Amino acid sequence: DVPAGAWYAEGVRYVYTNGLMNGTSGTTFSPDIATSRAMIATILWRMAGSPVVNYAMDYTDVAQNQWCSEAIRWATSEGVVTGYGNGLFGTNDPITREQLATMLWRYARAQGCDVSIGEDTNILSYTDAAELSEYAVSAMQWAVGAGIVNGTGDGSTLAPQGSATRAQAAVMLMRFCNRYAT
Repeated sequence: DVPAGAWYAEGVRYVYTNGLMNGTSGTTFSPDIATSRAMIATILWRMAGSPVVNYAMDYTDVAQNQWCSEAIRWATSEGVVTGYGNGLFGTNDPITREQLATMLWRYARAQGCDVSIGEDTNILSYTDAAELSEYAVSAMQWAVGAGIVNGTGDGSTLAPQGSATRAQAAVMLMRFCNRYAT
């Protein structure tokens, strides 16, 4: 289900080959379905070497010994992810494009990477820049300035509140790793 000429084909090949994302079955990747918040936390945790941390999480929707529990524990302890502020992490919630950019930005900072590249990026040229949540503005400026996010459709929108599909996540992860992974 990943045509050779698809805009996301290289990204899917990259994340699959590097063990960042698996298929949804033995023969499908499902590029158009949403990526969850837990999936991204787990990918970043694996990129960091799957460290074990002693950190008390107080999310009521993250049960101990879930497939993503340790990843969310690590990501929270490092400041890579936060919950919704009401005791919920949103484990299975589709991740928005601004949340994904923010998690990548925070991960890069936690890994000691220079994320100043996008500080002067003018994202106001995107027609939907006003839809960005306040917490995500710096992260999206960085993501655009670093070439991790190029916009959607004809490139004129960021779609910050839109769910990040598996295809979009794959491409963003590939661009991120090509620039920041060691």
